Amino acid sequence: MSFPVEDAFEVATRLAASLEAARIPYAVGGAIAYGVWGDPRGTHDVDINLFVELEELDTVLDVLERAGVTFDRVAAHRAAREGDVLIGDYRGMRVDLFTPSIPFSWEAGRTRVRVEGPGGMASTYLSAEATVVFKLLFFRAKDLVDIEKLVAVQGEDLDRHYVRRWMVDMMGDDDERVEAWDEIVGRYPLGG
Repeated sequence: MSFPVEDAFEVATRLAASLEAARIPYAVGGAIAYGVWGDPRGTHDVDINLFVELEELDTVLDVLERAGVTFDRVAAHRAAREGDVLIGDYRGMRVDLFTPSIPFSWEAGRTRVRVEGPGGMASTYLSAEATVVFKLLFFRAKDLVDIEKLVAVQGEDLDRHYVRRWMVDMMGDDDERVEAWDEIVGRYPLGG
């Protein structure tokens, strides 16, 4: 059994630098992006959203393999075709790659944000709004807790209408995710 030698933020920063050097559009997502916009918390994996067509996947995998990530290429291609997560390993740390599988994926690429991290190293992250939308789509208990904290921390800086509009477009006005979003933002009124 191997153990990670770096923390998730360090791994994400390293992989982001490799993707940038190769001019591959990406955004760090998951708990690391949540930590940028909400309340930082520990994580044991790295989530990276890739904004590439399926035909470009081998180029991306080549870049990430040179950076130290290992993949089962057959499984990675299958996952990308089926809209599933591509799973890699970086020295014992799980690396999840998300390729565009729904229209909002491309929107998340359009709204990604460059943020300077510790030590002056800048990387690109999902926006706060895209982070919320993806967490609503996953809709796990821990995601709802993260969303509530993010809404509390971001306050008026979070575009609540944008999040709701995308969720309604994708899931319908009566979906339980939209209802959960309405309940959360109702607990944190603007200007209150």
